[in-house]
Amino acid sequence: MAHNLDHLKKFIKVYAQSEVIFKEGDAGSEMYIVHSGKVKIYRDSEIGEVEVDTIGPGEFFGEMALVDFAPRSACARACEDDTALVALDKNKFLFLVSHHPIFALVIMHQLCQKIRSLDEAALALEKSQPLGQGYLK
Repeated sequence: MAHNLDHLKKFIKVYAQSEVIFKEGDAGSEMYIVHSGKVKIYRDSEIGEVEVDTIGPGEFFGEMALVDFAPRSACARACEDDTALVALDKNKFLFLVSHHPIFALVIMHQLCQKIRSLDEAALALEKSQPLGQGYLK
């Protein structure tokens, strides 16, 4: 997707290293495509930050909030100075989904990958605990 971002430069937001893009629990009004730099996706827990993913150029994040309108499920922070993100609000997102079916398929593909990863993690957790002690019971 990175090669198609030049026409979206007017929607670019630039972040400094360690600058928070959003926090878990925030209302989500935009999704982001990384134009340059890297973004760390993480969750805060009792033991500190737990890294979920690192997102690089051409990749995107924050789409879940535009699909299900729920609060952010994780935090996002720029890993490098001059991290440039293309911000797509709900209207731009809906325009792209309705006028560019391949964009909708890319979003659906990513959401399916997230579900599969969660399924695998849940199964591994269930197998690692004694019968009746799993979180999925």
